[in-house]
Amino acid sequence: MPDTAPSPLRARLEVVSRPALVRLTALPKQAVPLATVALFAVAVLAPAPVALVALVLIGLFLVWLTFLAWPALSAGGKLMRLVMVGLVVVLGATRF
Repeated sequence: MPDTAPSPLRARLEVVSRPALVRLTALPKQAVPLATVALFAVAVLAPAPVALVALVLIGLFLVWLTFLAWPALSAGGKLMRLVMVGLVVVLGATRF
């Protein structure tokens, strides 16, 4: 973890995100991965307008979690998160 104080944007986003993160951790352990898989299935199989909404939801969720976790991630973790966000962008580009 960095020794510097977080930026105002990061500090605000952490405060705003805390209730949602608490609710997510209260869910059963497999709920979030299963919901993500379901959204990916919708993104691949559904008509374009519905698929676009699913992809945007997945992308926003991944970017949100990546932003929050970035200071605590190792180099490999950062790379994996960037690859996942990149895959969502590639799926969107090839789907539409």
